[in-house]
Amino acid sequence: MSLLINRLVKDHEHLLRLLDCLDHEVSGYKDESEHTPRLWLILDALDYLHNYPDSFHHPLESRLLSRLRPRLTDASQRAVMAEVEAEHKEIRQFTTSLIERFSALSMDQVIPVNQLLADYQKYVELQRAHIKKENRVLIPAMKAILTEEDFKQVNEALKVTPDPLFGSHTWESYENLYQFVVGVPVEQVASEVH
Repeated sequence: MSLLINRLVKDHEHLLRLLDCLDHEVSGYKDESEHTPRLWLILDALDYLHNYPDSFHHPLESRLLSRLRPRLTDASQRAVMAEVEAEHKEIRQFTTSLIERFSALSMDQVIPVNQLLADYQKYVELQRAHIKKENRVLIPAMKAILTEEDFKQVNEALKVTPDPLFGSHTWESYENLYQFVVGVPVEQVASEVH
């Protein structure tokens, strides 16, 4: 399997883990919660979810899709690929909106928390469904149809961007977020969120 496909799969695993941790923090805004949310952690997570996917993950998928799309003979697969690309834009807009609203909250502006929580829930559901769709349809199609030459050309054309949170060198601005994400056992996050 191509290193690029491995990178996409690993990115998806990391994004899902980060979303679980983000769920934990955002759940602190619910009325019945005994957890005090750390707004800085929410903002760091959203910043990462805005910057890394837009600077590397989605451009990589788009470049691979541009090679894959002309070779797809199945209309339903082509439709799913179009949905994936449209969802990238929707996710970017959603993330930007959430950053703005949580930032306003950090500046003590009045934000309707119930609406913010409802919008956040739609956002994470979209993110998880999107990743599931890519894992179910996009990744297998890429493995089956794209060649090593395709991967080589995409890799040469794409500026290699290290993952600033889960890569070999964590950016200083994400150090606290990294410590939170890797320091909290998955079971604890899942039980506290649900």
